[in-house]
Amino acid sequence: MYDESDLYDCKRQTNSKEQEEINYQKLKLFPIDCWIFVLLSPVTFIISIRIIYEFLKDFRLFGGPGDIIFVITVTNGIQSIVQFSTALYVIIEDLAPENLFCYITGIATSIVFVISNLNIFMFAAYPLALVYNTLEQTIKFIRIFNYSFTALIIILVILEFIFDNGIISISLNGMCAISATHQPVWDYIIAIIYLLVFLLFATMSLIFVFTFKRLVPKMSSIRQLRGQYLRYYQKFITFSLVMKFLLGIFSATNLLNCYIFLKTYLLPSATCQNITQALCILGQVIIITKDPLLIPKFNKSQTSDPQLDQNQNNDTKDFEISLQQFNLLEQLQKEMKKTQVISMLAGIQILKKQKQEQVVFYKDLEINDDQDESDESSQGDLSELVDVTLQPFIPEEVDECMVVNLDNDLFKSYFKESQNIQVFQMRCILYAPKIFNYFVTLDNIDIEDSFDVQKNLMKIEQSTGPDGGKSGEYFFFSHNNQLIIKTMRQSEVNTYKKNLLSFATYQANNPQSLLNKIYGMYTFEKSKVKVHFLIMKNLSLGIPRNQILRTYDLKGSQYDREVLAKKTESDLSKLTLKDLDFFKIEQQIWVDQSITLKLNQNLSKDSDFLEKQQLIDYSLLIMIIDWKDQQQLLQKYLDGQQININPSIKEQGIYYHIGIIDYLQKWNVNKSLERNTKKIIKMNLQLDTSAQEPKRYSKRFKEKLINRILPI
Repeated sequence: MYDESDLYDCKRQTNSKEQEEINYQKLKLFPIDCWIFVLLSPVTFIISIRIIYEFLKDFRLFGGPGDIIFVITVTNGIQSIVQFSTALYVIIEDLAPENLFCYITGIATSIVFVISNLNIFMFAAYPLALVYNTLEQTIKFIRIFNYSFTALIIILVILEFIFDNGIISISLNGMCAISATHQPVWDYIIAIIYLLVFLLFATMSLIFVFTFKRLVPKMSSIRQLRGQYLRYYQKFITFSLVMKFLLGIFSATNLLNCYIFLKTYLLPSATCQNITQALCILGQVIIITKDPLLIPKFNKSQTSDPQLDQNQNNDTKDFEISLQQFNLLEQLQKEMKKTQVISMLAGIQILKKQKQEQVVFYKDLEINDDQDESDESSQGDLSELVDVTLQPFIPEEVDECMVVNLDNDLFKSYFKESQNIQVFQMRCILYAPKIFNYFVTLDNIDIEDSFDVQKNLMKIEQSTGPDGGKSGEYFFFSHNNQLIIKTMRQSEVNTYKKNLLSFATYQANNPQSLLNKIYGMYTFEKSKVKVHFLIMKNLSLGIPRNQILRTYDLKGSQYDREVLAKKTESDLSKLTLKDLDFFKIEQQIWVDQSITLKLNQNLSKDSDFLEKQQLIDYSLLIMIIDWKDQQQLLQKYLDGQQININPSIKEQGIYYHIGIIDYLQKWNVNKSLERNTKKIIKMNLQLDTSAQEPKRYSKRFKEKLINRILPI
């Protein structure tokens, strides 16, 4: 089957078109290659169609990383079509593919190759991102990158084909693809790219396995899910790695034989390459059918026994309810998130039980917090504070912290009634404990009760579902809805630490400030993964959700600050409304004139303070709440002279809850770029975007928001 007449010399230059055609035909598929494709490709295609059908029948299967598995299956199905059609072409015509047929199959092969390898790479990156930090929404960015890059590859290949027909030609293994068999430089560049793709794939796979094992502990609640997913993943990845390694060996042998060796006995490497490719895509789709998410679907359709059908119909409801349980990765993330939140609450409680004398200096801890050393000191600038008469804190207290190395033994020693609950082994750090304790004591806040693990178990179960918030930060409401845990970015941690003394001094001297109170800032570190979060007051003060009539997030901007124009929801209590919605529905805050004056003055003062700290993007949160049925509870808060709670003069029993939130964003290059980008997109240099320099932001906040909703 293989003789010297089949040797293709990549270095040979031919001037004759006839001789060029003879050389071209030397790259034709060998007969055994054709029959391997004819036999194996239909099997791959049928299995792929079966998997695709199940995905299209139940869109819930697309949940991560189902969409990646779906794309891999589709690309394998397309490859099987290309292999089968190419084999038939060679068998019927007894010629190597050329002209339009070669162009079409070549484009398909090239696009599919990149997309398939990209998604196999994502198959490793996706679960790694999912378990790296269970409280962050990183998955949607991976998906966006994947889909965007896929679209870009398709466009580039098509454009290259349109502007340069020579880019698609027959390759050394007899298949049409991006090739340049008459240009040595490009041949070696393509070969190196293929090698880099394989090395990237192999490296990512190995990193995933080691990192996954390190990040996901062998806890009783997680061990089974961890083992199941790793076994499935390792089976798919190990098989793919071995096959792609063989593909690389055979492909390199073909290339070197074409340019250097020119030996007949090396010709079978082309056949080996094609057989390996056919077996690779067939093996991948077979392993995919063993995905725990798909097994119930396949088992359900494979029975023909009426009694078995009846039994399965009885189980359908259970399957629909527990569909996510078969998605090992999502179930694993849910358990990881649950344990993470329990660990956070346990860390808060244990740190609160520590004695104030047990403080250490944060700078003495071995932890890298990625701070910008060029920025100002963490002691803040008290010279810019107005009306400072009380200085209850010293700069050294900002750098103090409390540290606890949390593990199950420590947890059980503190909470003996929680024997069946497990926590992560992690380091818990509370910043500036004396400063935060001052405000906790002043406001009579019971943090230990609010974040009691047993009392919050139901809340923890609920919190493992989808997170809200445009910022992607994770929110957890205490069981009594008095306090909120909100995760923070590292930049916000740095900002707050550097301004903490200023904030604390300002709020101690201005008890009627409307800056929403922060009662603690923490860092939890597990396997060098850090989660930063703060505890802050919930402005709704624990009122049942059905008594919150409307909620507004106001910035003083008009650009993209309307919700009702885009939503069809008739129940306004389910929406977080914005500036334009407020002016259409409420017009202003309807309170007594003396309260209006007090609110206007204090909000303006707060805005001036934030401007001096170079902070922007803060919001005025207004909640309109019906307290008619909760007068006894309301009186408890009003006795404390809460400036945040103010009665409406338009309707008895209705109160405005008011506070400034999200005030830890510094004006920086990113915010400047965001503002200018929006102006360019809208082609309006005067566009009043949300992001502005601190001075302009404060001025707009006072003139276009405070003075408008609280007219004096």
